[in-house]
Amino acid sequence: MSSPDVSLAQAFLAARGAPATPESLPALQERLSRLLEAARAPWPGVELEGPRFAGHLARLLAGDASPEDAEKLNLSDVYLARAAADGLPSALQAFEARFLPEVDAAVARLKLPPTGLDEVRQLLRQRMLVGTADAPARLAAYPGTGPLSGWVRAAALWLALDWQRQRSGQAHAEDADLSVLVAPGDDPELAYLKTTYRAEFNASFASALAALEPRQRNFLRLKYLDGLSIDQLGALYGVHRSTAARWVVGAQEALLQETRRRLTERLRLTRSQLDSVLRLISSQLDVSLSRLLRSRLD
Repeated sequence: MSSPDVSLAQAFLAARGAPATPESLPALQERLSRLLEAARAPWPGVELEGPRFAGHLARLLAGDASPEDAEKLNLSDVYLARAAADGLPSALQAFEARFLPEVDAAVARLKLPPTGLDEVRQLLRQRMLVGTADAPARLAAYPGTGPLSGWVRAAALWLALDWQRQRSGQAHAEDADLSVLVAPGDDPELAYLKTTYRAEFNASFASALAALEPRQRNFLRLKYLDGLSIDQLGALYGVHRSTAARWVVGAQEALLQETRRRLTERLRLTRSQLDSVLRLISSQLDVSLSRLLRSRLD
């Protein structure tokens, strides 16, 4: 007598980093089978492997979520997004037919010229559907908490606004200014240092960012520019959330350490002055990176 199929349950638990006890597998397998069937139904001909879908579903859930919480996600959209991110031809065709028209709807009020609209469409295709070893297809990070159509529209609008800013000659000019790090409560020494040495800091920051590994730059871009959570980063790269968090922290630390080294080479600051500035940058990392990276990353 053959053993019952519990491949979905095993893939789900492995992605969650949870132990697989024999008595828990059949019930979880049954639940995941129902979810897989419901997710596949709207997309006939799109055949994503069941364990692949189950593992991806597990990585989308927050660390303290239960398997039951997966039923709250937009399962059919999650299924198509994962299949398209994996490059399945049938999924790519379905995505193009169903969701790329959302680009026109999203950017209509911006009144882009035809060339601009075509460029935004192409950029969206590249971001959503084309992956590399360092930057997987962005569709893999779709969280499933809202309709995929809304997620695509938001991405299209962001790209369209960025296209407009670049053509207007105002592409984030304010973001390259170190004054974004000056807070009202700064003491006079720190305010002086940050405003006096902003050009040197920007040069060191840009050089340090360029010196990062491509994958590290992508982690920072995805978190601070695209706003992906740690759970979404884990889903994008197919790893546990703790691994994704470790990668982001490592990229942050590498950026700050390299900025420190280059600042030390460029300037004759005392150790305490340099430490004071970098401590403030580190404490405001969410603010400073989201602004400064936007002007530095491709």
